[in-house]
Amino acid sequence: MRELRGTTTTLTREQPVCRGNPVAMELGSGGGGGRAGLVNTGYWGVSVEAGTRYSLSLYLRVPEGAGPSNATVSLLAGGDEAGGVPLASASFTGLTLQWQRYRAELASSATDHQARLAVLFDGPGRLAVDSVSLVAAANAEQGQAQGLLNPWPFRADLLAALKALQPRFLRFPGGCYVEGDWLRGAFRWKEALGRNEERPGHHNRHGSSRGMWGYWSTDGLGLFEYLLLAEELGAEPVWVVNNGIAHNDQVATRDIWPWEALDGIEFISGPANSTWGAVRAAMGRPQPWRLNFLAIGNEASGAGARGLHAPPAGQHGLPAAAASAAPRHCQWNYLALYSAIKAAHPHLRLIANCHLGDLGPTEIWEYHVYTNPQDLFARRHAFDGATPAGGLIFASEYAVTDGGGQGNLIGAVAEAAFMTGMERNSGGGGAVLAGAYAPLMVNANARPWPTNMLVFDNHRVFGIPSFHVQQLLSRHLGTQLVGTEVAGGAEDWLAASATCQSKMCDEVAVKVVNFSPSQQLVGLRIRGLAAGSLGATGQLLVLGGQQPLDENSFHEPLKVATRTEAISGVAEQFELALPAWSVSVLKLRIVPPAAKK
Repeated sequence: MRELRGTTTTLTREQPVCRGNPVAMELGSGGGGGRAGLVNTGYWGVSVEAGTRYSLSLYLRVPEGAGPSNATVSLLAGGDEAGGVPLASASFTGLTLQWQRYRAELASSATDHQARLAVLFDGPGRLAVDSVSLVAAANAEQGQAQGLLNPWPFRADLLAALKALQPRFLRFPGGCYVEGDWLRGAFRWKEALGRNEERPGHHNRHGSSRGMWGYWSTDGLGLFEYLLLAEELGAEPVWVVNNGIAHNDQVATRDIWPWEALDGIEFISGPANSTWGAVRAAMGRPQPWRLNFLAIGNEASGAGARGLHAPPAGQHGLPAAAASAAPRHCQWNYLALYSAIKAAHPHLRLIANCHLGDLGPTEIWEYHVYTNPQDLFARRHAFDGATPAGGLIFASEYAVTDGGGQGNLIGAVAEAAFMTGMERNSGGGGAVLAGAYAPLMVNANARPWPTNMLVFDNHRVFGIPSFHVQQLLSRHLGTQLVGTEVAGGAEDWLAASATCQSKMCDEVAVKVVNFSPSQQLVGLRIRGLAAGSLGATGQLLVLGGQQPLDENSFHEPLKVATRTEAISGVAEQFELALPAWSVSVLKLRIVPPAAKK
């Protein structure tokens, strides 16, 4: 954002638009008059498409009544100079001493991914500006159609990419984002309610005393919007609350605030005539959402414990070293919140981030691991032998980050092997409840973390190889496990699992991972099927690439992707060729004896 030549800019707290937004921008023009104004370049350019309509909203006033009587807002073509070619403009008249909200619809005359939005006026005088917003008109109209207080908040292409994953749950608003580097910079759900212009926002700067991930958050994506997203995706919402512990400070249990969590539960699931249910209703959602899962804190078992609840491969449970490194208030803060929440909402299933030992119950505990490809592949056996008696396992954050580039094939294949281990140990007495890759998405122009499932800029998005692994295995999650034996080849570099794809088990999906640099010819044997036999043909879906370090990009978004082919000669025991560094899903039809000829 920058001012036009001859324009002065001042941040002012005089006569704020609203209590949550106490600062506005005041623009001044010199005594000689002339064109003045402010140009916003957006996030690495404002992307507009020819003929597409955009909904503009902003607040304007003339301080002390001394200034212009009108102003213009223009979409300008990209370039280094502020005086670019106008792509669309709207003028507003009748400016007064008091704030007024102005709206207009702009239709761009050309496609430009580096456009800018300018607020302009003719001097001399001063003009105060606040809460300038430009969204696709389709989003504004959808928000109005649904009775929402704000425009529909999701970019269509990013939402479509998330839907393609077919997620079963959405954990929000995140991990470290919930904690903050310091508690004063943690996300506060109550401050992310109401109209967008009423939300104060917060610093999200990594390594500072104010935040975590390196940017200012407007908090336009708040608790309400996350719940909208979960519903739109058909996913179970999993809300994460702060437990009084940040990366660098914490509060004693006597000062813990259980009402923050209780108020949030009421906001989510309370009736529209309750205190916080009424706030939700005023935002356009009178009917409550259903909340079944709530996580108390994030990575609270020790500062810097990036591998929370993730012992070396081959071990299960929380190592003593991690428990001893836990912040001193971790366990008691958890128990204070657990007791208050369970007393009010006994149906909720609560997720722990602390090693509690004998101090209290653990229904579900989180397992986080960020590591290298070889280690994550070895962790395909991490949950073997684990039982639900010690609490179900929620592997809510895992990814290859060391040696994974910015998302490469070898990392994705290792993650797939880890996922087969989770699948083998879920249901039927297994301890694994669910798992989730993290982080979910990142802007290509600002990557504070090496691997992120979806990469986007202001008009494009692509999935890294991990996205395609998640999509492939999510679509074949199945309903129950099927016994599978994989023999031959380099067995130490193979991983497998299999599931029925319906309760009738009329189709089986066999997932096989080859974590080696050469093709493997393996024998597959399917065990434990109901009466019937396998059809003679099947469908094979294979994710792979040319080299283990292959990555996708905006220019080659499907360099690593899934291909499909038909196979024949299927029997209860048969051979399958697995390409190097690959993830294969074999879909086999079960034919009842009466149907066989």
